[in-house]
Amino acid sequence: MTKRNIEDFKCPICNKKDIVYNGWIQNKQIYYCKNCKKRFFRSEMKNYNYDPSIIVNAISYYNLGKSLSEVVQLINKKYKINLSNNLIYSWITDYYKICNYKKIRSYIIKNYNGGIIDVFSFKHHNFAYNFMFHKPKLKILCENYPNLFNYILKMKELFPSDFFNKDIQHSKFNLDINFRKEGKYNQASRLADFSLKVCDNNFERHKFVENFMLINDSSTVACEVPIWFWEKYLDIGICGHIDILQIRKGKIYVLDYKPDDSKDKKEDIASQLFLYASGLSFRTKIPLMKFRCAWFNQNNYYEFNPWEQNFSVKFRNKLYFRKI
Repeated sequence: MTKRNIEDFKCPICNKKDIVYNGWIQNKQIYYCKNCKKRFFRSEMKNYNYDPSIIVNAISYYNLGKSLSEVVQLINKKYKINLSNNLIYSWITDYYKICNYKKIRSYIIKNYNGGIIDVFSFKHHNFAYNFMFHKPKLKILCENYPNLFNYILKMKELFPSDFFNKDIQHSKFNLDINFRKEGKYNQASRLADFSLKVCDNNFERHKFVENFMLINDSSTVACEVPIWFWEKYLDIGICGHIDILQIRKGKIYVLDYKPDDSKDKKEDIASQLFLYASGLSFRTKIPLMKFRCAWFNQNNYYEFNPWEQNFSVKFRNKLYFRKI
């Protein structure tokens, strides 16, 4: 792309034209917006003659099982516009690397009928949460994890509402966890970045990111997954909920979406994720070595292997150790 071409493009985030070159990642040119101070690929600048919410909703409708014709009707009616099948399909193709559910969509449409997402509402400390799971993806990706499949599928029957009102706050525990930081363009960060283009309310960011990933990502199987267990190293009962649960490359990923991770102590976040992964391992009898923990937003992604962690923690005037 020539320098003259750059001036013809708008930033996909703030819609301004103050764009410059900003290096390369994996042989792909990166661009930088001086106005909003965000970086992005050229592919992320496509189609922004349209409101981002139109593009995001069109892709989501399609991945929920609607035909192209049905998507066109829904979008045209909702936004009072006149789009074609070809245009919407071009969006689906353009954003395939971000919204990669398309690679399994045909198989799911052919083999599964009815609604593909199930929802169960629960309360934790008087706040309402929506546990959601993608039924076809769960069945496909849990082929080697039948206990995890049953745990999620039978959550309505298993959920202990009383226990969730009596737990001890995980934030009181600070475990010495070793984690690593990856670049912005991790897939989870890209999904968050793309979904937030249609969110204008900071209080709804969690909901937007979780819903978008559940519908449009090929590896996300569930959101707001309740977890409860007795932590033998600390001798206490702990419960909570996992923001996002993924299965990729044979590993189970326990993810936490942190819109502004600068406000949270990374040690606290890592400690919480370790406990949740341990709890899910206990509940499903899946070895902890099969799990990975991570937290992310549109800018950063941090990950660690819970099985590799050795630590000591003081609780109730006693010192507890975990050593593999």
